[in-house]
Parts: sequence; structure tokens; C-alpha cells
Amino acid sequence: MSSSTHKKTELPEILRKTMVLAENLQNRANALRTKEELAQQHMMRNLLNHPSDKTVLMHLVDQSFRSENPHRVIDQFRYLLEHHGIPHFFPQTEQWLLKIFLKLGNMVPQISHSQIWRKIREDARRTILPEEAAFLQAHLKKRQAEGVQVNLNHLGEAVLGDGEAKNRLKHYGGSLRNPDIHTISIKISNIVAQLHPLAFDSELSLICERLSELYRTALDNPVLHSDGKKRAKFVNLDMEAYHDLDLTMSAFMRTLDQPEFKDLEAGIVLQAYLPDSFLRQQELVEWAKKRIKKGGSPVKMRLVKGANLAMEALEAEIQSWPLVVYDSKIETDANFKRMLEFGLRPENIAAVHFGLASHNLFDLAYTLVLAEENDISKGLVFEMLEGMADHMRRALQEKFQIRQELEITDIVENKAENPIPENQPQTTNHQPSVQNSKLLLYTPVTSKSHFISAIAYLIRRLDENTNPDNFLRHSFDISVGSDEWLFLEKQFLDAWQMKEAVSSEPRRQQNRAKEIFSENLGTLAESIFRNEPDTDWVLPGNRKWAKEIRNKWQPTEKTKTKNIPLFIGNTEIKTKRKQKEFIDPSQPKMSKVFSVALATITDVNKAVKIAKDDPAQWRETTLAERHKILGKVAQNLRKKRGDLIGISAAVCGKTFYETDPEISEAIDFVEYYPYSLSLLKNQTSLKLFPLGVVLVIPPWNFPVAIPTGGVAAGLASGNTVLFKPSPLAFPLGAEIAQCFWDAGIPHEALQLVTCEDGEPIQTLSGHPDVNAIIFTGGTKTALSLLEKRPDAELSAETGGKNATIVTAMADRDQTVEHVLHSAFSHSGQKCSATSLLVLEKEVFEDVTFRKQLLDAIQTLKVGSVWDFANKMGPLIREPLEDLQTGLKTLDVGESWALPPKCDKNNPKLWHPSVKWGVRRGSFSHQTEFFGPLLSVMKADSLEDAIEIVNGTDYGLTSGLESLDPREQKIWSEKIEAGNLYINRVTTGAIVLRQPFGGMGLSAIGAGIKAGSPNYAVQFCRIEEGNKPTQGLLREESPLHLLARNWQTDLMSNTSRITNYYTNSVGSTKKEIAEIRLELHKTIQAIYSCLYQYEREFSGEQDFFRLRGQDNLLRYLPIGKVTVRLHPDDGLFDSLIRIAAALIAKCEVEVSLPSDLKNLSSEFLAGPEGKRLCGSVNFCTESDKELSGRLTEIDRVRYAHPDRVPQKIHQAAAKLGRHISRHVPLTEGRIEMLRYLREQSLSVDYHRYGNLGEREV
Repeated sequence: MSSSTHKKTELPEILRKTMVLAENLQNRANALRTKEELAQQHMMRNLLNHPSDKTVLMHLVDQSFRSENPHRVIDQFRYLLEHHGIPHFFPQTEQWLLKIFLKLGNMVPQISHSQIWRKIREDARRTILPEEAAFLQAHLKKRQAEGVQVNLNHLGEAVLGDGEAKNRLKHYGGSLRNPDIHTISIKISNIVAQLHPLAFDSELSLICERLSELYRTALDNPVLHSDGKKRAKFVNLDMEAYHDLDLTMSAFMRTLDQPEFKDLEAGIVLQAYLPDSFLRQQELVEWAKKRIKKGGSPVKMRLVKGANLAMEALEAEIQSWPLVVYDSKIETDANFKRMLEFGLRPENIAAVHFGLASHNLFDLAYTLVLAEENDISKGLVFEMLEGMADHMRRALQEKFQIRQELEITDIVENKAENPIPENQPQTTNHQPSVQNSKLLLYTPVTSKSHFISAIAYLIRRLDENTNPDNFLRHSFDISVGSDEWLFLEKQFLDAWQMKEAVSSEPRRQQNRAKEIFSENLGTLAESIFRNEPDTDWVLPGNRKWAKEIRNKWQPTEKTKTKNIPLFIGNTEIKTKRKQKEFIDPSQPKMSKVFSVALATITDVNKAVKIAKDDPAQWRETTLAERHKILGKVAQNLRKKRGDLIGISAAVCGKTFYETDPEISEAIDFVEYYPYSLSLLKNQTSLKLFPLGVVLVIPPWNFPVAIPTGGVAAGLASGNTVLFKPSPLAFPLGAEIAQCFWDAGIPHEALQLVTCEDGEPIQTLSGHPDVNAIIFTGGTKTALSLLEKRPDAELSAETGGKNATIVTAMADRDQTVEHVLHSAFSHSGQKCSATSLLVLEKEVFEDVTFRKQLLDAIQTLKVGSVWDFANKMGPLIREPLEDLQTGLKTLDVGESWALPPKCDKNNPKLWHPSVKWGVRRGSFSHQTEFFGPLLSVMKADSLEDAIEIVNGTDYGLTSGLESLDPREQKIWSEKIEAGNLYINRVTTGAIVLRQPFGGMGLSAIGAGIKAGSPNYAVQFCRIEEGNKPTQGLLREESPLHLLARNWQTDLMSNTSRITNYYTNSVGSTKKEIAEIRLELHKTIQAIYSCLYQYEREFSGEQDFFRLRGQDNLLRYLPIGKVTVRLHPDDGLFDSLIRIAAALIAKCEVEVSLPSDLKNLSSEFLAGPEGKRLCGSVNFCTESDKELSGRLTEIDRVRYAHPDRVPQKIHQAAAKLGRHISRHVPLTEGRIEMLRYLREQSLSVDYHRYGNLGEREV
């Protein structure tokens, strides 16, 4: 009798029966364990006692066999064992063998590789059966002889292309034709590739078409049942991800509604951890009852608790969406019991047969008791996982056989007098036929060639088995009455009590058509920054909203042209102006959609004068006032999301999928920039003032986010802004500007200047009254802006020849998925798009990888953006010269893996193309195409691949696909790019999460990233406050010691510094007073720079700490910094520039004019200067000589804008070099930025949701 028996008398009768039956089953299961199972359970106990072993096991299985090279396999295996240690759960003999392997395995890699591979496959056979015919047939025969049904789930490579989807469909058909296979499970994502919920209608049609094919095969290959009747084989429609729920349910019901499937019984899965599953169950039952009334057969529902929790949690965090599953295990269990009870109502199970998928003996017992009370004799099947707690399965199977002799009530009442003996042999009488069995085993199978692709399943099962709340975790060593048993018993009873109270409302309620935004939304009210959630297209309300956008904005023959007037200041220009007309890129034969009035040179000059004069006094507003108004802008953008999506489609040919996250980013910019300035003000004593007039010149490829971000940065800093959108996106610029004006930004503070390329834009960008330019676009255009005005304060994000490197240690299925999006989203017209794919030799020569990649690319649907089935829309214009050359020519060694193809009716509509065998130094290697063209190169090694990628002048984004931490480290330290991505897509940077901006010719200017904590402040004029920020330092440094020695010396009555200048230099008292003052200032600045370097700049910062994804902002030394001295430089100006550059770990040199003789030069030549500049090189040269060697310098640092000669500006402009000329500050938070460059690193470190050693 258990310690809780006395409490059972207080339970309802049905629970009392359940508890006793559960104990009975557990006792019997324990008695039925075999020696092999006991050994397996001992192993699992060791695993649970050493949680790190789970991580080691996952890495060993997941990483070691990615390469086909035995040497690489053994090397990875050794590394993992040496790094993590030999897992404790291995039996002692195997631990000894692994120790021997660590010493000798690399000597015979082929033998070691084959032995380890064979061992892993053998151990995995308990959960993933080999699909080889002989083994599978024998196993199926064995289960049939035991009276157990088998439900086969074929695991294989990811279905990323339509070719593989058709192969999988064919494979399923072959299984249904196999006489030994009676039941299979499939997922819609395995028969249709690249599903997207916004294309719901077209996706549903294709799913139904392919599902119908399987159902017909099931009907054509019936199974003979024990009653002598033949019935169709069974197809179970499985699902894991929430985003497939709506499609799966709809496809299931629509397909079975076809008359030819009236008599077919098929199945579907629902997951209890989704609150809305109960509503779906009710919907299913109601539909099935109508089906039966029409003469149709019942269907079946398989109830599971949930199979994708880790990935759902990860997606929710990354997307900033609510978690779709319950917050707690008890809620899931409660919903499970509610759905179970609903399903076992006699009137419901008659229409929807019920499959209970669980190993929890309390749930199994409760189901048996409930079925008995409801007098259910058919339609109920118990489903368990193959190889999981097999002793429980046998105990349950015995129960089914014994029930023919004993009623459950008799078992309960007579248990004390007549218990089932623990050593009773398994009953064999009355064994049912397999077709009528009440027990079914869910059995994953995979072929040898696809075993590596089945790892995702292994990892999910490993997570499931080791979850603390999961019954299976405790099943390895549990006995009735133990603490574990009582814990599980209480868990069951608590959930049972909650089952009527648990919510069934879907967790995600987003409906863009009905959104109401709180006035307290945003950074001003909440004092915290959160990324704006994108639209969840899975939700029906949002899909309906998308159709409404399409109805409103898709041009038709009846569409009237919308005229956009020209405003200068707050005055509409009513005199005649040249018009620019816009035609829908998806429908080139349709009439014009917009007509925009263009500004003349006179208009431009007037606009600049108004911006300079600032009649609305915008520059007099406080940061708090600006923050409040910009918060209203964010609200307007939220409300205008639909119109912005529609105009982007009609004007720029952007799909809804692409524009929606861009609007979220635009909102983020508007919310974040004033917030970032507020944080800076609160954290320092700095005073921030506007620069004056800021010109914003954004591109057409991101026509919402980038323009909004530039305008927001300029306005948040208090500047008046001239907004000159791309000529290809003027209508969107007008819509964005209206969002600002409607929020209260004066027309004089933000002017929309719609002028085309040519004289007007040259006048605007070259105007001396423009204080700063924010530019995003081509590198050549940025250089031409500097050529026109070399001294312009230009912040330019430019182009890039972006590459993804794939090593032999990559997850190749995952790689294809990532490259597909990185290379071809928005038709390859993203500045961050991967246009170069560098494959390590083994991957380059992998026929399967190439086939899978091309299959996925060819499956991309291309066409009008108004058809939601299309993932790629048109180019915004016909291909320009470089892209034309890339599409039309092949260099030596190159071939077309996918040749270019243009739509015959639309010259802007191009299908994706792939150029194979591109060689280093070639046109395709070096040229940014900005279109749907992917160039594939071969590298001998990772190091070779890095050289190839770094062999261009650009450095915007770069990606790596490799599971090897060693390779990740090498790559992230050596690759030269601003935004780095590991094992994820290389596009879609998000404000603060992945601030965006490059290196080399991909960033011209100070190189501060858009969306970073430092972006908006560069458009401020900064004045010192009371005292720079300082604090305790973690580490001593030579500069800290030097500053402290100076401070001590200056406080002394016998200061050696004072004495030196008095006695050796002959300085006057006034000069010595100045030296002391300047040194005190320098000391405070050094302390601040050291403190801020430690606190802010020396480490990696992750502002979000998302589950499964690191988003790190780090600061790298700018490289070689030349501190150029000037006669007007004060001592502080000179010393802090040198000190800060040294703190930033730059290579520092001091450049002096030949005739320079001032306090700075004297100090640097003296003993204290030498102590400061021990590693610094000094160079005496003219301005002309300095300008001639700018190619070898990464940054020249002046102390004031007025001290930079025009010839230096001109020489730097030609090279795209930034001349840093801000007045030096004592505040290290700002001064250190002049010597550092920002780099973002985003890493998807999870594996199928499993966090490995990062699991909390």
C-alpha cells in the first residue's frame, strides 16, 4: 500500500479507480523489464544525474558525422570528447574504449569512423528504425505477431524544394503499397515545399491535391481485417509547428470532403499544449458528425501533449510574439484531460475515433477507466513511441488481454485480495488481430543515407525524455510510492482539478485590421526599448487584412492616378512642375499609379534656406519634446502599416512578406533614436545640440525602414531635415513624410524634396549649408557625393559583395534553407543579400547538396507580388549594366547551374539564376549585382574561403555555416565585415539587435551602425558637462598608472613635471599653469576612456539575450590611426587623441608638420611624452606628403574641423576614407568612438530548439 493510499478515499470514484490501476500497471511494468532494459535504464539514470552528458551526447551525434571525410569525423569526435569529457552514462567498458580511442583513434580514422558510426546507428535503433527492407520487414512481422499496430514516420532530409517533396510523396506511396505497412504518418511540409501562410489558398489547393494522391493509394491497397473485410490503409496527418495548424486542419477536412474519400478513415494530430487545440477538436468533431450524417466514415484524432515546445518558445522570443503554448506543464496536462474527456464521449468517439498518445501511466489508466465508464468498446487506440519505455507498453498490452476476463472495477475492488502477480508470465490467450489492436507504436524510420537528417528527431526525443516534468524522465527508475511516483501522482490530480478552468483561447490574437494602440505604447512611456513585432501571417485575421490591402492598392484599369504635389516649407508649389510617373513593376502594361511633382534647382535652394533658417524653431525644442512627437510618428506608422505595404508593392514591387518587417524596423528606428539619446544624456553630463541641417538620401530597395531611420535620427538630434527619397520610391517617401507631419513635425523642420538625379540633387548634396548627409546606396554614388563636397560630414552605408561560407561541418539541409532566403529575398536586391556562396571542396563536390540547393531555388515562385503564392517579385527596374553582364556572360571555368530566365511579358521579372565554378578575382567574384544571381565558388579550406571573401573591397555582411565551434571562432576573428551571421540567414538586421553597417567600401564615414546606441549622437554637436563618467577599473594598465602618476605628481609641492618645464624648457608661470590645467583635463579623460573601454567597448554586448540566438555588438580597433597635430592644438587635444587610440588598441602614429613648435610638440618630446608614446611612431611631414599615403592609414584624427586642409579632404574623398575631426572630449563614452569600429555578430546557437550547454 502506498503512502498516499489513505487520501484516495477522498477522491472521486473515477480517480480512485485510476490511481489503483496506475499502480497496478507500474508494478507490472517493473516486473516485465528485461536485462537489456534494466541496463538501458541504468544508463539513462546516469544521464539524468549528469545533465552535461546530454549536451555531449547531442553534440557527438549532431556534429561528428557532418563531413564524409573520416579524418574530419574523428577529429570532431576527439575534440568534443576532449572539450566536454567522456560522458558518465556510457557503460564502463565503453568509457575505456573511448579513452583508447582518444589515444589511438586518429591513427586509423577509417576504422574508428566506421565503428563509431555503426555503434551510433545500433544504439539509435530503439527509437529510429533502419529503413533497409530486410530489417524493417522483420521488425514489422515481429510487431504483428505481438498484436501491435505500427505507424511508420519516414525521416529524411529537409523538404526544401518541390523535387524533394515529390520524391517524398512517391516514397509515401511506396510504403502504402507495401503489404507489411498498414499505417503511415506524414506532414504537409513533407509533401509541399516552402509553405507560407499568406499564400494560404494556393498552398491549400496543392496540399489537397497531393494528399488526395496518398488517400487514393491507401484505398487501392486495402488491408484484410479479422472480420473478413478489407479496409483502406491508414494515413495519419501529423504536425509539429503551430504555423502549420490551420493549413493542416483545412487540408484534412477539405480533402476528405471529396466524394471519393467518403468511406476512407484517416487521421490527424492535435497537440494539447496549444490552448486553441480544444476549439479545433470541437470543430473537427462537428465536421465529422456532419460527414457521418452524409453517409461517410469516421475519422481519427491522435492526441499528444506537444512535440515542438523548444522551437515554439524560440520563435516567440525572436519574433516578439506571444508564446503559442501554455505557460505551464499543469495547464497542458489539464487541457489534455479536457480533450480526452471530450473525445471519449460516446457521441463524439463515434464520429472521431481517438488515439491517446502518452506514456504517462496515470493518463493511460484514466483513459481505460473513462472508456469503461462510457462503455466504449471500439474507436479507442493507445499510442506509444517505439523504443521508449517498452516495458510499459507490454504491461498495457497485457491489460487489454486480461480485460476480456476481468472488468476494471473487479481489478480495483479485488486488488488487495487478488493482485496480478509481478512475476506472472505474459498472457498469450485471446490475442487480437493486429488490425483491431488497441495498441499502436509510433515508429520513426530512416535510411542509412538519411540518418544524419534524422538527428532533429533524436534531439527532440532526448529533450522530451529528460524534461523534469515529463513522465518518461522518471519511468527509467520509478516504483509505486516513491517520491517520484508521488510527484507524478500529484501532478496528475492537480491537472485533473484544473481541466475545466484552463483557457482555450488562442495565445496569439494579433489582428492588424482591428488593432487599437495604447497611448502608453513606446519608449517614452515604458522607458524600455522593445522591437516591434512583425505581422503573424498564420492568423486568419491578418490574412484577411492582407487581401484588403491588395484590394485597395493593386492597380487596375480603373485605377486613378494619385498626384503628389511639391511642398517647399509649408507652401504647396502650384506652378507647373515636371512630373515623374510610376507604374506597377508587377503589371508594366497597367496605367500609371502615381505622379509626383519634381523640384527644380530654385526649389532646392529655397528648401535649404528654410532648413537653415528654421522658422518653426525645431532646433530649439528639447529632447523630451522631440521624443514625445516621434512617439506619435511611431503610432502613425503602426496605423499606416497596411498602406505602406500596398504602396511598396505598387511602386517598388516588394512582396508583402518583405515590406512588413521593414515597417516594424521603421517603427523601431523612430522609437529607439530619441530613447538612445535620452540614455546617453542620463548616463553622462554631456550637452547635446543639433548640428543644423541634415540631408537624408535613402535607397529604393528598403523604401520604408531606411528613409524613416535617417529622418528619425536627424530629427531626434534636433536638426532640420531635408528628405530626398530615391526617385524610384518617391510615393513612399511622401507617405512616410506624412506620418511625421501628422504627428506634429513642422513642414519647415522636415521637407520632402523630390528631385531626380542631375543638377538639382548635385545642388542639394553639395550645398554648403547642409551640415551632414545620411546616405544609403551604391559605393560609387557615395564617392561622387564626397567628390562634389569633400569636407561633407557624410554617414554612408553602401554596397557589399556579401558571401556565405559553407564548410564540411555545416548542417547542409539548414544551409540550403538559409541561402535560399539570404540570396533571393526581394529578388536579391538587398544590400545585405548573399551573392557569393563559397563552398569548401567537399561541399562543392557533394552532388546531393547541389541537387538539393538547386531544387530549392527552382521551387521559388516568381511573379506578381499581388499573387501571394509568389515569393519573388519583379526587379524595380530592368537590370543595370553590371547585373546585365553577370546574367549574360560566363568567365573561364564558370557554368550555369541555373541559367538566367526573364519573363517574356515583363522585362523586370527575372527568375533566380546560379553561376557555378566562379574563380577568384573574376568579375562575378568582385562585383555587386543587386539582383537574383548567386555565384558559387570552391575553397580548399575555411582559411582559403576567408581569403576569398576578404579578397573584395567590401565588407558589409558575411555568413558562415558550420557546427564546429573552432571554425566559428576562426571565422569570426578573421572575416572582415560589419555584420556577421553564423548558422542563420544573412539578411534582416533589426534595430539594436543587429545594428547594421559595414567595413571597407561598404561604409563611408565614421562607420557607426544604423540602429546602434551611437548612431543618432553623431548628428549632435556635443559640449562637455561637469565631469566625465568614471568608475572602478577591473584591470591595471600602463596608461592608468601613467595618469595616476601624473595626478600624484601634480599634487606634489616638488612636481617633476613642473620642475622640468621650469628648469629645462624655461616655461613661464602662465605656460606652466596651462600645462597643469591641460594635464588635469587629460588625466580625467584617460580615466573616463579606460572606464568606458572596460564597461562599454572591450567586451561583447547582447541587449536582448534571446533564447537560442546570440546578438552581440562588439567594438574593434579601427586599425592604424594617425593623430595629426596642428599649431592651434592644445596639449589636451593632442594627448587624449593619442591616449584614447592606444586604449582602443590601435596602431598609433603622430604626424607633425615640419615647422610645428608648440606646447604639444614640446611635451611629446619630453620625458612624460615619451612615457605616453612608448609604442607610438612619429612622422614629420607636410600635408601633401600625408595626403599621399592615406592608402596605408585607416583613420586620420584631427582636433577640429577647421584644422583639416582641403587637400586632405580631397585625397580622403577619392579613397572613401573618413577624416575624424570632432573636438576631443574628456567623456570617454564619446571620445572612444573615434578609434573603434562596430561589428555585429548574430549566432543561432540552438539545435532544433535545444540549447545544449546554454540550457538554463
